[in-house]
Amino acid sequence: MKPTTRSISGAVVMLAIIPAIIGILACMPVPIGDPERSRIDPEITGVWAWPGDGPMAFYAFEPYDKRTWLVTSVPLEEGAQADFSDYDLERYEDVVKLMESEPVGEDGATASGTIIYKAWRTKLGGEWFLTWEPKGVFDEADFRPEVWMVFRIDKPDADTLDLYMVGSDKLFEGVAETRRAYERVIKKNARNPELYADEPLRFYRIKPGYLEFFAELAGEVIKSDGL
Repeated sequence: MKPTTRSISGAVVMLAIIPAIIGILACMPVPIGDPERSRIDPEITGVWAWPGDGPMAFYAFEPYDKRTWLVTSVPLEEGAQADFSDYDLERYEDVVKLMESEPVGEDGATASGTIIYKAWRTKLGGEWFLTWEPKGVFDEADFRPEVWMVFRIDKPDADTLDLYMVGSDKLFEGVAETRRAYERVIKKNARNPELYADEPLRFYRIKPGYLEFFAELAGEVIKSDGL
């Protein structure tokens, strides 16, 4: 079976904050790697901004244990009196300007929801991969999600994280829908550009001075839920 290919409009409903730069979303029908045998990378732990071609969001990689992260996505929204038209939120520099200039609250920068994933690393073919498992989207019979997202990890520097999405109809054509079978394809093609989207999702680390902005933004979600 091929990876599940979805349009951006359909994917946003289910997984949210899917980058339009990829054009289409290629999801895996099986998870890659074993989270029970993984180890987190402390250099990924922290809060990151994704100023991509789509809704700008923050992602908090919080260690759940020594093996996996709980990844919480908080999409940025305009409050009732806010106007973000002066910012190009596809540029990290403008995201920083917004954090420096805009108040957080119902009339400023705000948020009304989160998306949560479980994430873990796996090394195949000499490359590190990151599997994202959406939480809260599952088959009611076994609490198992229908699809997973898998990325090759590249870290140009300590404050930049590039994730190349795995997904190739051609390379996975006719492959059995099992974890081992998909891992064999990825291992064999780990350095084959055809395995990945052309452009990565580029995340930028939020420096300590801006973490209060993120914490207040996450607090807006709690307020919106009436908690």
